[in-house]
Amino acid sequence: MATTFVSIANRAITYLGGEVISDLADDTKEGRAVNRLYEQTRDALLRDHAWNFSIKRVQIAASTTSPVFEYTNAFTWPADCLRIIEADTSEEWAVEGRTIVTDASPPLDIVYVHQVTDPTLFDAKFVEAYALRIAADIAFDLTGSQAAATVAEQKFTQFMNEAKTVDGQESLSAVERTWLDARA
Repeated sequence: MATTFVSIANRAITYLGGEVISDLADDTKEGRAVNRLYEQTRDALLRDHAWNFSIKRVQIAASTTSPVFEYTNAFTWPADCLRIIEADTSEEWAVEGRTIVTDASPPLDIVYVHQVTDPTLFDAKFVEAYALRIAADIAFDLTGSQAAATVAEQKFTQFMNEAKTVDGQESLSAVERTWLDARA
């Protein structure tokens, strides 16, 4: 079965013992709770970790408006950018608002976390983390129990540690590969 926002929401609702929904716009306690935050939660979770499935590499042109002082160029983030991971330059760079300021010459190659809105592209660990994050966020609303909210938050935190480890193992840095090769 293809992953959908409804299936992710129902996974979260099921963790809490709630009634499953058939649509994010369902006019139920569960539907309203999930609909209120699923996009914001998705984007926050994408931004929290550089998930392999959400990484993009692009080249961006300099803005026509230069910084007022200190740097010579400004580069506007791509519209779907949630977080800058790397700018390929030996020059110092900084993020200011939704721009990168630097003395680097244009164009600028960047690596960033992009806003993945198609749930069929989500990694399996991300899907589980997303469901657990939603469950933690709506736990008190659905159950009225602070204890249930605390348990949901703990489950999310524990799972995120595991998910980040697994995701990070898929792209070892040159230093890590050298260390692993030396141990072999």
